[in-house]
Amino acid sequence: MTPEVKELRGDQIPDAWRPAWAACWVVELNGAIMAGPYVSESEARSVAEGKRVPQDFQTPLR
Repeated sequence: MTPEVKELRGDQIPDAWRPAWAACWVVELNGAIMAGPYVSESEARSVAEGKRVPQDFQTPLR
């Protein structure tokens, strides 16, 4: 399956990332968040395409 880039807002954002993020971009695989949060779609897309490695702190804690 191919990773998907998705924008999250409000209650969609994992509790561990709130209240610091009101909106963010993430990389999902099979409906599970694999990397994020990112400020821009282009940052998330570069991770999804394998051009950038996500940092450990960018993995959700849920």
